[in-house]
Amino acid sequence: MTPILLRPMAAADADAVAALHAASWRSAYRGVFTDAYLDHEADTERRQAWRDRLQSSAAGADWGLVAEGEAGRLLGFAYVMPAHDPVWGDYVDALHVAPDFKGGGVGRRLMQGVAQGLRRSGSDRSLYLWVLDANTAARAFYERLGAEVTDLQLSEPLAGQQHPVWRCVWRSPAILASHA
Repeated sequence: MTPILLRPMAAADADAVAALHAASWRSAYRGVFTDAYLDHEADTERRQAWRDRLQSSAAGADWGLVAEGEAGRLLGFAYVMPAHDPVWGDYVDALHVAPDFKGGGVGRRLMQGVAQGLRRSGSDRSLYLWVLDANTAARAFYERLGAEVTDLQLSEPLAGQQHPVWRCVWRSPAILASHA
Protein backbone atom coordinates (compact mmCIF):
# COMPACT_ATOMS: atom_id res chain seq x y z
CA MET A 1 0.00 0.00 0.00
CA THR A 2 1.26 3.46 -0.89
CA PRO A 3 1.93 5.71 2.11
CA ILE A 4 -0.59 8.57 2.17
CA LEU A 5 0.21 12.00 3.58
CA LEU A 6 -2.68 14.40 4.20
CA ARG A 7 -1.88 18.09 4.24
CA PRO A 8 -3.80 21.37 3.87
CA MET A 9 -4.61 22.40 0.32
CA ALA A 10 -2.79 25.56 -0.80
CA ALA A 11 -3.19 28.00 -3.68
CA ALA A 12 -0.10 26.44 -5.28
CA ASP A 13 -2.05 23.16 -5.59
CA ALA A 14 -4.69 24.63 -7.91
CA ASP A 15 -3.38 23.23 -11.20
CA ALA A 16 -2.66 19.75 -9.82
CA VAL A 17 -6.07 19.62 -8.10
CA ALA A 18 -7.75 20.76 -11.34
CA ALA A 19 -5.94 18.10 -13.39
CA LEU A 20 -6.95 15.36 -10.95
CA HIS A 21 -10.52 16.69 -10.82
CA ALA A 22 -10.84 16.59 -14.63
CA ALA A 23 -9.28 13.10 -14.78
CA SER A 24 -11.69 11.91 -12.10
CA TRP A 25 -14.65 13.29 -14.04
CA ARG A 26 -13.44 11.63 -17.26
CA SER A 27 -13.17 8.32 -15.43
CA ALA A 28 -16.46 8.48 -13.53
CA TYR A 29 -18.75 10.51 -15.79
CA ARG A 30 -18.12 9.31 -19.35
CA GLY A 31 -21.65 8.96 -20.73
CA VAL A 32 -23.05 11.35 -18.10
CA PHE A 33 -21.20 14.53 -19.09
CA THR A 34 -20.74 15.11 -22.81
CA ASP A 35 -17.61 13.77 -24.49
CA ALA A 36 -16.96 17.26 -25.88
CA TYR A 37 -16.88 18.69 -22.35
CA LEU A 38 -14.75 15.89 -20.88
CA ASP A 39 -12.27 15.81 -23.77
CA HIS A 40 -11.99 19.48 -24.68
CA GLU A 41 -13.28 21.72 -21.88
CA ALA A 42 -12.91 20.04 -18.49
CA ASP A 43 -9.19 20.67 -18.01
CA THR A 44 -9.39 24.40 -18.76
CA GLU A 45 -12.66 24.93 -16.89
CA ARG A 46 -11.48 23.04 -13.78
CA ARG A 47 -8.11 24.85 -13.80
CA GLN A 48 -9.81 28.27 -13.82
CA ALA A 49 -12.34 27.18 -11.19
CA TRP A 50 -9.67 25.88 -8.81
CA ARG A 51 -7.38 28.88 -9.30
CA ASP A 52 -10.29 31.21 -8.51
CA ARG A 53 -11.47 29.11 -5.57
CA LEU A 54 -8.10 28.74 -3.90
CA GLN A 55 -7.29 32.42 -4.26
CA SER A 56 -10.59 33.42 -2.66
CA SER A 57 -10.58 30.72 0.04
CA ALA A 58 -7.22 31.88 1.42
CA ALA A 59 -9.05 34.59 3.36
CA GLY A 60 -12.22 32.60 4.12
CA ALA A 61 -13.41 29.71 6.24
CA ASP A 62 -13.42 27.16 3.38
CA TRP A 63 -10.52 24.73 3.30
CA GLY A 64 -9.23 21.63 1.60
CA LEU A 65 -6.99 18.64 2.11
CA VAL A 66 -4.77 16.92 -0.40
CA ALA A 67 -3.57 13.35 -0.18
CA GLU A 68 -0.05 12.83 -1.44
CA GLY A 69 1.77 9.61 -2.18
CA GLU A 70 5.36 8.84 -2.98
CA ALA A 71 7.37 11.69 -4.54
CA GLY A 72 4.56 14.12 -3.70
CA ARG A 73 2.13 12.64 -6.25
CA LEU A 74 -1.39 13.98 -5.76
CA LEU A 75 -3.62 10.98 -5.02
CA GLY A 76 -6.79 12.82 -4.06
CA PHE A 77 -8.34 15.87 -2.47
CA ALA A 78 -11.33 17.09 -0.49
CA TYR A 79 -12.73 20.60 -0.19
CA VAL A 80 -14.97 21.71 2.69
CA MET A 81 -17.30 24.66 3.26
CA PRO A 82 -17.98 24.80 7.02
CA ALA A 83 -21.42 25.94 8.18
CA HIS A 84 -22.57 26.09 4.56
CA ASP A 85 -26.22 25.32 5.24
CA PRO A 86 -28.22 26.18 8.38
CA VAL A 87 -30.08 22.85 8.25
CA TRP A 88 -27.54 20.42 6.76
CA GLY A 89 -24.35 21.90 8.22
CA ASP A 90 -20.82 21.54 6.88
CA TYR A 91 -20.52 20.80 3.16
CA VAL A 92 -17.96 18.67 1.35
CA ASP A 93 -18.03 20.37 -2.04
CA ALA A 94 -15.50 18.04 -3.65
CA LEU A 95 -13.91 14.68 -2.97
CA HIS A 96 -11.89 13.11 -5.76
CA VAL A 97 -9.33 10.32 -5.93
CA ALA A 98 -6.97 9.61 -8.81
CA PRO A 99 -8.67 6.90 -10.89
CA ASP A 100 -5.75 4.48 -10.50
CA PHE A 101 -5.89 4.83 -6.68
CA LYS A 102 -9.62 4.27 -6.15
CA GLY A 103 -10.23 1.48 -3.67
CA GLY A 104 -6.86 2.01 -2.00
CA GLY A 105 -8.01 3.91 1.08
CA VAL A 106 -7.34 7.45 -0.19
CA GLY A 107 -11.00 8.56 -0.13
CA ARG A 108 -11.51 7.03 3.31
CA ARG A 109 -8.44 8.86 4.66
CA LEU A 110 -9.60 12.15 3.15
CA MET A 111 -13.08 11.83 4.66
CA GLN A 112 -11.54 10.94 8.01
CA GLY A 113 -9.28 14.01 7.74
CA VAL A 114 -12.30 16.20 6.95
CA ALA A 115 -14.17 14.86 9.98
CA GLN A 116 -11.16 15.34 12.24
CA GLY A 117 -10.55 18.87 10.96
CA LEU A 118 -14.15 19.85 11.56
CA ARG A 119 -14.12 18.35 15.06
CA ARG A 120 -10.87 20.21 15.89
CA SER A 121 -12.53 23.46 14.80
CA GLY A 122 -15.36 22.79 17.25
CA SER A 123 -18.03 21.84 14.73
CA ASP A 124 -20.85 19.69 16.00
CA ARG A 125 -22.85 20.25 12.81
CA SER A 126 -23.85 17.52 10.42
CA LEU A 127 -21.72 16.98 7.31
CA TYR A 128 -23.13 16.48 3.84
CA LEU A 129 -22.27 16.22 0.18
CA TRP A 130 -24.01 15.65 -3.12
CA VAL A 131 -23.33 12.63 -5.33
CA LEU A 132 -24.56 12.14 -8.86
CA ASP A 133 -27.24 9.48 -9.18
CA ALA A 134 -25.20 7.89 -11.97
CA ASN A 135 -22.21 7.47 -9.65
CA THR A 136 -23.42 4.37 -7.84
CA ALA A 137 -19.89 3.39 -6.76
CA ALA A 138 -19.41 6.70 -4.92
CA ARG A 139 -22.83 6.46 -3.31
CA ALA A 140 -22.01 2.94 -2.07
CA PHE A 141 -18.66 4.22 -0.74
CA TYR A 142 -20.37 6.98 1.26
CA GLU A 143 -22.92 4.52 2.62
CA ARG A 144 -20.07 2.24 3.77
CA LEU A 145 -18.70 5.25 5.65
CA GLY A 146 -22.03 5.65 7.44
CA ALA A 147 -23.78 8.24 5.28
CA GLU A 148 -27.53 8.44 5.18
CA VAL A 149 -28.61 8.89 1.56
CA THR A 150 -31.54 11.29 1.58
CA ASP A 151 -33.37 13.44 -0.94
CA LEU A 152 -32.89 13.25 -4.70
CA GLN A 153 -32.68 16.65 -6.42
CA LEU A 154 -31.34 18.27 -9.57
CA SER A 155 -27.83 19.66 -9.30
CA GLU A 156 -26.63 23.12 -10.06
CA PRO A 157 -25.32 23.06 -13.65
CA LEU A 158 -22.32 20.74 -13.98
CA ALA A 159 -20.58 20.52 -17.34
CA GLY A 160 -23.39 22.65 -18.76
CA GLN A 161 -26.29 20.49 -17.52
CA GLN A 162 -28.28 19.69 -14.41
CA HIS A 163 -28.04 16.11 -13.14
CA PRO A 164 -29.97 14.07 -10.57
CA VAL A 165 -28.00 14.08 -7.29
CA TRP A 166 -28.46 12.48 -3.89
CA ARG A 167 -27.64 14.19 -0.62
CA CYS A 168 -25.41 12.04 1.60
CA VAL A 169 -25.38 13.19 5.21
CA TRP A 170 -23.51 12.29 8.37
CA ARG A 171 -25.43 13.68 11.33
CA SER A 172 -22.15 14.03 13.22
CA PRO A 173 -18.55 14.04 11.98
CA ALA A 174 -17.85 11.67 14.90
CA ILE A 175 -20.01 9.07 13.12
CA LEU A 176 -17.93 9.47 9.99
CA ALA A 177 -14.67 9.31 11.93
CA SER A 178 -15.75 6.03 13.55
CA HIS A 179 -16.34 4.48 10.11
CA ALA A 180 -13.20 5.88 8.51
